Amino acid sequence: MRNYTLRSAKYIAKNFWYLLPFAVLPAFFLSMSLAPEEINCVVTTLMSGRINELHFYHLFSAISVLNFASWESIIYGLIGIVVLVVCVSLMMALLEKHMRIGKRTFFGIFSKLNDNLIPTAGYTFIMLIIYEVWSLLTAVLVLLSAQIPVVWLAYTLVAIFFIFMHLSLIYVLGLIYLWLPCMQITGFHAGEAFQYSYHLMSPVKWGILGVQAILLFAVEGVIEFLAVISLDPVLFTTITTALYTVLLMIYCVRMEVAYFDRENITRADLKRKYY
Repeated sequence: MRNYTLRSAKYIAKNFWYLLPFAVLPAFFLSMSLAPEEINCVVTTLMSGRINELHFYHLFSAISVLNFASWESIIYGLIGIVVLVVCVSLMMALLEKHMRIGKRTFFGIFSKLNDNLIPTAGYTFIMLIIYEVWSLLTAVLVLLSAQIPVVWLAYTLVAIFFIFMHLSLIYVLGLIYLWLPCMQITGFHAGEAFQYSYHLMSPVKWGILGVQAILLFAVEGVIEFLAVISLDPVLFTTITTALYTVLLMIYCVRMEVAYFDRENITRADLKRKYY
């Protein structure tokens, strides 16, 4: 199995400072949209054995991007989504330029913004809808399971639904993982690009999805731990911003790495230069 995540990590290590401006801005706003108080409430309720006291509001606010925990969270979430569209459009332009012709410069990537912006906006909007519907269903299933009077059974079902819903989310997002570079690079219409991206993704999806699931559970675990220990808000935002920054870099770089490999396109950035 091709280890696209390892290749992406190596690329990020070599080009970190070039990618950072495009990843840290959306990561900051999305981290500001988190509701650590609600996450703390959910986790502490579960850890104290009071699973039957879980509330839908706390559950949904803990996992949703547009969590409605406060007006600030909603505003930061919306700003984060808009900034994400612009920054990912620029990052993908930089990645394509570097991998295709070997030039790692910002010159010319803003002219590519016109081509990348609409596909990226559509891709992000669809992912947002998928995630918010997933958040709603997850909160409902966990809440219904938590109302079971038999405590051990309630905990068991909550754990099963929690894991199942996360794996389902990873699988659904994996179906459209290469859709964005297919739209941007091939110029296909959305439907054609989706069919082609599915064809490219099918032979390699389990390796990518497996690593993505591990990263998702790990990052969620860290965020829950930070919320439970009631970390200073500034420090909480700093750490979560760093986590989101790395995740966004891996997600985008791996898209391009996988696309170039599946298309058998020679990557110019891997060629040694002799002077």
